[in-house]
Amino acid sequence: MTETTVPTLTTDDVTVTTDHMGRLYVVIPDEVARLLALAALKGIDPAAHGIFAESAPHPADSWVATTVRAVFEAVLSSPLGAEHPDAWGLRLYRTHGGGTLLGFIVGESGWNRGTHWWRDYERTRDLRVRGCASIVPVSRPNLAGTCTF
Repeated sequence: MTETTVPTLTTDDVTVTTDHMGRLYVVIPDEVARLLALAALKGIDPAAHGIFAESAPHPADSWVATTVRAVFEAVLSSPLGAEHPDAWGLRLYRTHGGGTLLGFIVGESGWNRGTHWWRDYERTRDLRVRGCASIVPVSRPNLAGTCTF
């Protein structure tokens, strides 16, 4: 059996931008987006409808949590992301280790940089990370660092 290699995401791999309506978007490499999109669906009933579904928790030391932390750092390091209203959920991330990104995460092939909008929305579903990426803050010691969507 061969070992599956998961891609490592660094802040250099992340583009922070907005759509044509000013909402915050994080554009990441496709191979990372596909895996993160699957992780965001883990534990969610496929027949569930509505906005109140939350993924299964991913441990603090998992690839998912590490990847989401890289996204958070990229947003906070970006001049656009640091001041954007959709990033307010990240303001305490560096001091309390947790927060929520209220923007969208999408793979490069699913994003049209010229129009600031989705590229071929139906064909790039696998590149859209559902839900809001969240890391539990240190104030909840038993869950601190856990990631959900």
